Amino acid sequence: MFPPVDRRTGNSYVTLVTGLSQFARGYGDYRAVLFWLLLLGSWQFLAVPGTGNTLFGAAGTAAFLILAWRNLGRLEGLGLGHAAWRPATKPQWLVAGAIGLLSGAIVFGIASASRESLGLTTDRGLLLLQVTLGPVLEEIVFRGYLFALLTWCLGKAAGGVLLRWLVSVVSAVLFAAAHSAQPGVGWLQLACIASTGLLYGCIRSWSESAAPPAICHAFYNLTLYAGQLLIVALRPASGFR
Repeated sequence: MFPPVDRRTGNSYVTLVTGLSQFARGYGDYRAVLFWLLLLGSWQFLAVPGTGNTLFGAAGTAAFLILAWRNLGRLEGLGLGHAAWRPATKPQWLVAGAIGLLSGAIVFGIASASRESLGLTTDRGLLLLQVTLGPVLEEIVFRGYLFALLTWCLGKAAGGVLLRWLVSVVSAVLFAAAHSAQPGVGWLQLACIASTGLLYGCIRSWSESAAPPAICHAFYNLTLYAGQLLIVALRPASGFR
């Protein structure tokens, strides 16, 4: 049976379906553009002080996270095909989150015992940035693009498990080196950054995706801030210093 036809326009419902299909394909072509626009645009708002900027940044961050989650394995344009933004299994997500929580608790405990500053911000916009967009962008760069580049370069000298370890270690060292330029970063912080960078690299190698390391990274940062908030809450009551 043929679909009904609107005699005034000579178009059938098939035309509507075809148009919607073409729009969907066109949207797919622009997923990578939306990904970068939402990521960098929201980052800009959160990095600038002000309640209005924080609200705009938070809205953009929510839209970005939804887009990023729903498009795991579907972002190939604008170089994102090399970023390894791929889906993972449920156990991989759970393990990544658990490692982030555990490593964050360990590092916070070490820093508290040694009275070392972790350089945590009290600005709400920057806090949100460091537990959402920051981990995603850093993992796309270090466990995505850099990981792929190192795998290609070091693949000529090693292979298999050795190659994965080499890539994970080198990317962790470069990850720490990139943070060394930040003011106030000491040797303890660099050691913690390199150690967590190695963890992210192992998760990337295991899951073959940069998304689980981003989850681990986000939970790690979130744990550090949760520890800071807990100390602030306990200080008046217990005299904790």
